[in-house]
Amino acid sequence: NRMRDQEQYAKDMGDDDMDGVANKFDKCAGTPANTVVDGSGCPLVVTAPVTKVTEKIYVTAEDKRVVADAIRDLEFDLGKATIRDHSFPTLNKVAALLVAKNFSLKLAGHTDNTGSMALNLRLSKDRAEAIKAYLVSQGANASRIEATGYGPNQPIATNKTAAGRQKNRRVEFTLY
Repeated sequence: NRMRDQEQYAKDMGDDDMDGVANKFDKCAGTPANTVVDGSGCPLVVTAPVTKVTEKIYVTAEDKRVVADAIRDLEFDLGKATIRDHSFPTLNKVAALLVAKNFSLKLAGHTDNTGSMALNLRLSKDRAEAIKAYLVSQGANASRIEATGYGPNQPIATNKTAAGRQKNRRVEFTLY
């Protein structure tokens, strides 16, 4: 009788499937070799760590051309943030691009040095915001568009001539 107890004990304490859990406690006998098991000998469901996929954003030459066209065609009424009608077709292409490619866009409004600093800072911001509002009205994601005004602080041409001042009155678009 004792012999049978010892055999039973050996069988109970043995590990037939070699998973490190004694047969007596192994609820999942016969797991394949090298299977990671829990305390009851059942396979552990190993959940793969969720890695955040960061999409690489590629701005192509064509994308840049769409934006360059919009910048070139962009005009506002004098001293106002009202976008002139002939600016809309190219702005629509920018909006379509933002929607299609999920780009982010930085809008930087600039003015010439005519008028007060406070007025120009507000005007440059309002113009950038006007473009943002228009692009959003065309389906672009508002949270991906940042609008900033720099007033006359970043001229790209002389403010001494009408042509230079015209160049300084601009909104720069940066896709990223």
